[in-house]
Order: sequence, then C-alpha cells, then structure tokens
Amino acid sequence: MMAYLIDHFAVYANGYSQFLIELYLLLVAMLFACWLGPFMVGKRTAIMAAFVYYLLQTINNHTGTSKAWDRLIALGIILFSFLTAWLSDHRKNPVQKIFLCVVFRLISWLSIEIFTEIGFFERDMLLRFEWYRSSVEAIVIEFFVWNFLQYGMALLILYVAIRILQRAYRCKSDEMTWRELVVLLMPVWTLFFVKPIMSSYFLLWMEGMKNGSIQENIPANPYRMLFSIFSYFPILIEITLYQKLREKQEEEFARKSLENQIRDTHRHVDQIEELYEKMRAMRHDLGNHLMVIEGLAKNGDVEELAAYIDELKDRSMELKPKVRSGNAVTDVVLSEISGRCEKEHISFESRFSYPEGLAINPFDMSVILTNALQNAIEASKVATTHVNIPKITIMSVVRERFFIINVRNKIANRPVLNEEGLPDTTKQEAGHGYGLKNIRSIAQKYRGEIEIRQEEANGELYFILNIMLMG
Repeated sequence: MMAYLIDHFAVYANGYSQFLIELYLLLVAMLFACWLGPFMVGKRTAIMAAFVYYLLQTINNHTGTSKAWDRLIALGIILFSFLTAWLSDHRKNPVQKIFLCVVFRLISWLSIEIFTEIGFFERDMLLRFEWYRSSVEAIVIEFFVWNFLQYGMALLILYVAIRILQRAYRCKSDEMTWRELVVLLMPVWTLFFVKPIMSSYFLLWMEGMKNGSIQENIPANPYRMLFSIFSYFPILIEITLYQKLREKQEEEFARKSLENQIRDTHRHVDQIEELYEKMRAMRHDLGNHLMVIEGLAKNGDVEELAAYIDELKDRSMELKPKVRSGNAVTDVVLSEISGRCEKEHISFESRFSYPEGLAINPFDMSVILTNALQNAIEASKVATTHVNIPKITIMSVVRERFFIINVRNKIANRPVLNEEGLPDTTKQEAGHGYGLKNIRSIAQKYRGEIEIRQEEANGELYFILNIMLMG
C-alpha cells in the first residue's frame, strides 16, 4: 500500500490537498455563520450569508487568476457576503454588517497564516534528522499528517477567536455608525496591505526556486508568525474599547431617561395638587352656590336655575379624571394617555384598577404605565395607515399577591426581537428603546417579569405586553 502510494504520490497528494481545502472552506463558511449568528435574526439569515461566502470562496479556489484579480475577488467576497447578510436580515444595521464581514475575513486569514508560518519551522526541524531525510515513507506520512493538522488547528484558532470577539462585542443589536466603523477598523487597515505583501513575497520566492535563481526553501521567520498572532489584539482591544464607550453612552441615556420620568412624575403630582386645589375651592364655595340655587328656586327663575346647575355640573366634571383607576397618580397618567389617544384618533379602553392591599409604589406604577402606553401610542401611530381602527387596551387582574397588567395594541407588522427578547426600536436616534427596559427593571424589583407576545385575531395583528408584579 505504501509503495503504491509513493509511486503515485503526486496524484494522491494533489487530490488530498484539494479535498482538505474544500473541507476547510466549508468549515470556514460554517464558522462564518457562527460568527454572524448572534448579530442577526434567526439562524437562516446567517446560513444564507455563509453559503454565499462559501460559494464565492470555492469559485475563487478553482479559478486561476492574476494577483490583481485575486484582490478584487477578495473585496467581492466581502461585498457580496455583506449584501446577503444585510438583505436577509431585514436591512438592519448595514454598517455593522460591513464590520463583521471585514473582521471575519481578516481573522480567517490570520488563523491559517499562523500555521503556515509554524509549518516552516516544522519542516526545518524535521530536515535536521537523517532518518527523515533518508526515508520516503516518513516524508509521505509527514505530508498527509501535517496538512491535516495545519487546517484543523487553523479552524480551532478561528473558532476560539470568534468566541472571544463575540464575548467582547456585547451590544450586538446597537446601531453602528460610519464614524465608529472607521475608528474600529483603523488599527487593522494595515493588514489589508500586509496580506498582499506577504503573498507577493512567497510567490516571488517560489518563482525563484522554479527558475533556479533561489536554491533555499522559504525560511521560517518568527517575526512573521508573531505578527500574525499579535494582529488579533488590535481587533480585540478596539471592540472592547468600543463596548466600554457604548456602555457609558447607555448609562448617560438611561440617566436622561430617568430624569424625564422623574420630571413626568413631578408633573403628575402637580396636576394632582392642582386638581385637589380646585376641589377645595369648589367645596369652599359650595355654600354660596347653594344660596344662589335656593334664591333662584324661590323666585321661580327656572331657566336661570337650570343654566346655573348645568354650569356647576360642567365645573365638577372638570375635576373628575377621564379615567378612574382607584389611585390619584394612575388616574392622572391614564387620563393624560386617554387625551393623547383622542388627539391621535386612537381608540383607548382602560380596565385598569390600582391594586389595593399590595405593597406597590404608585410612582413605580406610574413609570410602568407611562412607558407601556407611550410605546403603544407610538406603535399605533405607525400602524394607522395599515389597520382599520388603531386601538389600545389596558386591563389588570389581582391573583393573591400577584398583580398582572395587560397592554394590547394593534400593529402593522411583527416587530423583530433582539437577544434580550425585546423589540428593536424603530427610531434611529440615540437614547431610544428604554421604555421596555425600564418596565422590566421595575418588574424585577417586585420579583416579577414581563412577557411579550404577538397574536392574530380577526385578521388583525396585536402586540401584547404582560407585566407581572408581586406585592
């Protein structure tokens, strides 16, 4: 068997190399899907991008081209992989998709380059031994074993790099800007120029060996290997710094969001105080009103009496909130939401009752209601052109120590959920999308949680938010 393999070594070596390369390209494409997965909606979208990546890589592998065309093809692989990932992912976050495709291209090259350099050291070390130089069998076995190990270890390094970078890149659903892309890729732009330089060096050396101008094999060089290893670090450091800046921005946006909620709470309290002041004033004037009514009745001025009573009714109605919930704070919040819905031509129905006997702070409840219903209003405004009658419904129920709030509104399309299970905000400005996070934070404060569902009924799509609190 070994003698036959040695006699036909060129044929088997070429077939074995082609098989390993095809397998390697397929597994790299699978790792590309693994790399994209957490940043995209569903595995299907990442697999589609990985398939295009594999197809283009395979075509490039079987097409003999010049060095200039190879570089254009490399850019084309990045471009078409990006387009597939972006289009299949509902055209979300295009700048981030470019970043992901570029980074993967770089780390996949670095992983194979490391073991290419190690291969030179392995060759030089074995050539020192007489038993290896004098044994054709040893050379053949080394060829098959080392090529398998080289591609296998390169895949392992690539997988480890992907996991490390994914862990460093925590805010996966955040929109990336062009400015951030330029800053993130700034330290690695040099790799795009180093790669063709190193390739040209190897091709020139091999050409020299073919024409006899160079007698020595490509020498092992520790600096090339160290360059390939340490090139991972700028990418990792940039992503880590980017995440820290993002987290600081998140903290700043969360602080501003909290300030707005505190401002809203103060406004609600002021409205309650104003309402109570009007009630006290009306109670103070009640005696005078009764005297006027009594005088009009004695004089038989029926029309004036009816007009005066109607005026009192109108004034008393102004003192009553539009929505009654059993708590002054939530009355003001729900009444304000009802007024906004009326202006926006959105149907609003409230069957919310403040839970008696449960230790739930009314101001926490105010934050929950404000955020939940404001989100529902924004979604209803977007859906106005797609649904017959935009409608928001809120109801509540008490089960022993559990208080459950249900908010339901009509929507036009199913929202995309991020890795936290929350809908991605449709607004591109910074600082949006904190409503549901604030609701979840308060729910967890009361040992509860939120649930998001989407249901179809009578041919219409509904977004449902359930909030559970333990009082």
